[in-house]
Amino acid sequence: MPKRAPATPLLLAIAGGVGALATAGAILAARPGEPPQAPGLAGSSDPLAADLERRFREDVRPLLARSCFGCHGPDKARADVRFDRLATVADVMEMSDQLGVARELVTLRQMPPEDEPPLTEHEVLTIQQWIDAARDYYPADGAIDPGWFTIHRLNRAEYRNTLRDLLGIDPAEHDVAANLPPDDTGYGFDNMAAVLSMSPLQVEAYLNAAERALDLSLGPMFLVSTEPRPLRRLSIDGGGRELESGGFFFYSNGGAAERVEIPVTGEYEVTVESWGDPAGDEAPRLAVRFGSRTLKTIDATATRDRPQVDRVRVRLERGAADLGVHFINDYYVKDVADRNVALESVAIAGPLDETTVERPAWHARILFEYPAEDSAAAGRAAAEAVLTRFVSRAYRRPSAGDDVAGLLGIYDASRGAGDDHERAVRTALAAVLVSPHFLYRTVSHPSPDDPSKTYTLSGHELASRLSYFLWSTMPDDELLACAADGSLVRDETLRAQVRRMLADPRSRDFSDNFAGQWMLLRNLDSLAIDTAKFPMYTRELRRAMISEATLFFDDVVRNDRPVTDLIEGRSTFINAPLAKLYGLPEVEGPGFRRVELPPDSPRGGVLGMAAVLTVTSNPTRTSAVKRGLYVLDQILGAPPPPPPPDIPPLEQARTDAAPGAHVSPRDQLRAHLHNPSCASCHVRMDPLGLSLENFDAIGAWRDADESGPIDATGELPGGEQFKGIADLRRLLMDRKEQFVENLTRKLLTYALGRGLEPFDRPTAARIARLAAERDLRFSAIIEGIVLSEAFRTCRGTER
Repeated sequence: MPKRAPATPLLLAIAGGVGALATAGAILAARPGEPPQAPGLAGSSDPLAADLERRFREDVRPLLARSCFGCHGPDKARADVRFDRLATVADVMEMSDQLGVARELVTLRQMPPEDEPPLTEHEVLTIQQWIDAARDYYPADGAIDPGWFTIHRLNRAEYRNTLRDLLGIDPAEHDVAANLPPDDTGYGFDNMAAVLSMSPLQVEAYLNAAERALDLSLGPMFLVSTEPRPLRRLSIDGGGRELESGGFFFYSNGGAAERVEIPVTGEYEVTVESWGDPAGDEAPRLAVRFGSRTLKTIDATATRDRPQVDRVRVRLERGAADLGVHFINDYYVKDVADRNVALESVAIAGPLDETTVERPAWHARILFEYPAEDSAAAGRAAAEAVLTRFVSRAYRRPSAGDDVAGLLGIYDASRGAGDDHERAVRTALAAVLVSPHFLYRTVSHPSPDDPSKTYTLSGHELASRLSYFLWSTMPDDELLACAADGSLVRDETLRAQVRRMLADPRSRDFSDNFAGQWMLLRNLDSLAIDTAKFPMYTRELRRAMISEATLFFDDVVRNDRPVTDLIEGRSTFINAPLAKLYGLPEVEGPGFRRVELPPDSPRGGVLGMAAVLTVTSNPTRTSAVKRGLYVLDQILGAPPPPPPPDIPPLEQARTDAAPGAHVSPRDQLRAHLHNPSCASCHVRMDPLGLSLENFDAIGAWRDADESGPIDATGELPGGEQFKGIADLRRLLMDRKEQFVENLTRKLLTYALGRGLEPFDRPTAARIARLAAERDLRFSAIIEGIVLSEAFRTCRGTER
């Protein structure tokens, strides 16, 4: 048994009977600054309360009876505490403080006493988790508490999309967030404010990303120049030799070229100095080439003592290519004629002037004003106009005087260092892109440290929260206009904007980011399925699995289908590789199309999708435990506590099979029931997973495995029996209220960017009830979230 830690006088109040602890009455594990909550409707009519009471009866009370009732029971009640009287959540609420102390004593191994058998690690964990959950219980009809707003850094997806909309950078072509450190996750999502930290390394990475983004959006900086720049690293190809002067003499066809970087598309001038030895009826001829394009041909008629200079003005595209000059008409008759040519030098100048330069379309949108005259005052006025507009979009609110004043100081310093106007403006723009006002979302709560003060988000703060919720990007012009005229804070405007935004293609980012994490689709890329055992599992099939699940979720979102279609939907999106895996005919090619599933198809809903069935498997076999856990956690929101640390792999579990015999997963899982610590969770979890055993580790249907015919039957505590995925869907639909509230809680977590607290339960329950009144349409849940006090307001929190 671990060494016992010293106990404080307060802890000894229960352990040693040094006095009586006052009961907590109706206080419900309140955090500092939060008001006590009334018991509400605690009891079996509340599903959460009923589950807590069931866990107490099945998992916790037997431990207390064995180890605690001797000192805190009917025969003895140290510190006037009796745990034998615990039965309902209402009892827990009355004993909240005593249970908190008991939890700490159990954790410190001060309970049970030294002369009693100690609790195992798993038993301690079981008691801790139940006390935590019970003390955190909050009635579904309790008072609404909006919670707090934590400053929120843009995650990589939000940053990437924001630069797309702010600067016009297509993420498919240029991923400006590729070199940023990966985001941490919390509560199942990577947009949780509490885990989105910022390190000095990240600041440098953001500065590099900002400079690259501006170059991509505005085009690279360049200097207009008519001064030729000689090519000094020419390489020769063909028959020739170097001249003492540094050029080349060609006695047969060949050329000299150098790799040249053209900074911007525009007008350039190539200068060629040459002379020739004529022969036959033609002068030596040179071809000036840029890549595969011939810019001009030149007849070299000059002599060695007076070389000729030819200039070629040409429009060149931005990019790198070989710029070269090639001898193309060699002529030789032995002892009669020999046509040769000398290339003394090659140079290039440009871009020659501003008017011929082709700039990206976003250059004119962002740098829309240039100085009308070459004066410091005119330059500063133009910079102020550009920065004022840019800041309003980048900061997602009207620019303040201090915002622009600071940036103009950067502009002035850059000009003072010798930079031209545009370079100085770009330096200030880069400062905007690394400003906390751009990288973070905040609210201007006047009393952020006072929990009693509630703050209503401004129109622009609400627009930002809404756009990053549904689009993972900055607000568009329509949202900002509604924020500016004050209409966005009205219910009818918010409802209209939600409908517009869900129908917009940008809501696909919501589907990718939310569904990709809620459904665990992102985990597929790190799952090393044994392709020797499952040769159909290719990279193409894995991507198809993820696309099917995302397209299906997006279809529910965009077409406002009932969220219960996520359980029992009878359509899906497949391409040829998935159709082959599913045994569905008449689908060809890599493109996806929506198909209505046959009545006898086991597919339908997320649990019939290969992505979910694969991500809940092991590399070489299915996992009824993982699949059952997925149903309890992701679908029903009722995850079991983690297993004890010393549980062996399933293959090492005790079975009654003969040595060497193949043991079915069902027989292996029976070993869980031999250990009471395991049985309490696995008796609920394993039957759910076993009902999906007809699907192999990559989601293909099977009627048998190595051990014989598949047995997909299951029985839950209480005697409810079911078989296969069809019965599992029916079972889940019988509990659709629990599924809808869990999905609501997941969506609310994602929307708020923070983990939900017990006081958020009434908000989630109210949203779920309102959605039920609208046929559980997806938009009803989203509207309920957006119209909730938790989304539109916040309160202070004690530091």
